[in-house]
Amino acid sequence: MRHSIRSTEIPVKIQQHHTRRRRFKAAVKAYFEHAKWAHAAHLPSFEEYMEVAEVEIGVPRLVKSISVRGRLMNDITGFERTDHEVNCYMKQYGVTKQDALRELHKMAADTDNITNEELLTTAGVPSLVLKTVMGLAQSITVCYNGCEGYTQPEGKIKEYMTSMSLVSAD
Repeated sequence: MRHSIRSTEIPVKIQQHHTRRRRFKAAVKAYFEHAKWAHAAHLPSFEEYMEVAEVEIGVPRLVKSISVRGRLMNDITGFERTDHEVNCYMKQYGVTKQDALRELHKMAADTDNITNEELLTTAGVPSLVLKTVMGLAQSITVCYNGCEGYTQPEGKIKEYMTSMSLVSAD
């Protein structure tokens, strides 16, 4: 039995390909911009930084809110690098480290609100997918609970990961 392709399927597939291609190009440009800042030891404005961070993400609102929260929490806990949001925020607004951290924590809380709203209102997505996304959101909290557990997983995070991946030999 031969499967025929409807004439409307091809333009849709071409459009999807072009959309993915545009998003990929935008992400590459954003990563390149980040690399230029690092190479030039340039501290961008907070808006520039967030604009590039959002382009890097380029996904639906639910995933974007979780990604932005992960980015915020990573930068809050490891802000000693010159290109992190904390330093950008401090420079642009002339505030102390504590004030910048307080504001970024508020932004992270706002992403939690968006995530919760999206999880409650998203329709047409299997519950397993939503539960997986919710698990990802929860893992950010675990990774950044008082420490930078993503890029420095020693200690509690290492214990958590080991306990989840080891199967008892009993």
